[in-house]
Parts: sequence; structure tokens; C-alpha cells
Amino acid sequence: MKVIVTNQTDAILPTSKILEKIAKFILKEQNQPRYKISVGVFYVDEKRINEINKEYRNKDKPTDVISFRMIDNPKFLKLNKKNFPLDYDKKNRTIYLGEIFICESVAKEQAKEWKHSQYREVVELFCHGMLHLLGYDHEEEEDLKIMREHEQIICENLDRLLKKAG
Repeated sequence: MKVIVTNQTDAILPTSKILEKIAKFILKEQNQPRYKISVGVFYVDEKRINEINKEYRNKDKPTDVISFRMIDNPKFLKLNKKNFPLDYDKKNRTIYLGEIFICESVAKEQAKEWKHSQYREVVELFCHGMLHLLGYDHEEEEDLKIMREHEQIICENLDRLLKKAG
């Protein structure tokens, strides 16, 4: 599992190493291979997330996290070369799932509301984004319920994962 982090803010936020440990747990929980997968993560400011939100979601306001899935996997097939031959990068020997954009300042505000650290909030937003990249959505009530169940399992394990990774 490879997570490529680009921090476009001044904040100290979770590193690739931390996010890779969490991503491996998510992939394992989803019964997906934990290797040969890569994801891009961008920490951005409100102005940039607003531009992205407006351009791609037609919403002219900042948001906490936006994910761009590169693979359409509605049947939740195993993410491997056999099932996704056109998405397999031979040079890097990986499948690129997509990109997650996290707004540092929105995460900071939400952390205050939830009474936990900004660091924890950013990790939770990363988990949410990973589930989107894996094919989950919350447009319909039933889909929201399923996604929340998976988020709950992940969040119950976050403290252990963060200690282990740290």
C-alpha cells in the first residue's frame, strides 16, 4: 500500500507512513489486497477545496473531504491485475485507486465540534475518503447506513492503529 501525501498547508498532519497503516487496515476490513494499491492524498486550504467543490460538485462552498475514484468497482471485486488489467500500472506494479482532498481548516473546526484533535479528524476524513475510493457512497439512505457501519468499525480501531503507527 502506497499513500502519496502532498501537504499544501502549513499544518502538521498525518504522514504517508501513518495513512498507509490505516489504509492497510481498511483494505483488510474490506477483504481487499493490502499491497499493490496506491492513493494520493492532498491537504489543501479552504480556497482550494471550495474551487474543487464548485467545479466537480457544483457546490460553491468549502467542504471537509472530496474523493475522486479512479476505478469503477460497483461489485466490489478484488483490486488486482486480473480484475482491472487496464488500471494496473506495470511500471509501479500498483492499481491507483484515486485521490482524496482534505481541507485542513475545515478539519480543524470539525475537530473542535467533535472534541478531539485535528490530527484525529484528518485521519477520520481519510478513512471516509478511502471508503469512497473503494466504491461506497452515501447518496441514498441505505448506502449511508452501510458506509456508516464500515466507518464505525474503522473508527473503533483508530486509537490502536495510531499508537501502532506512531
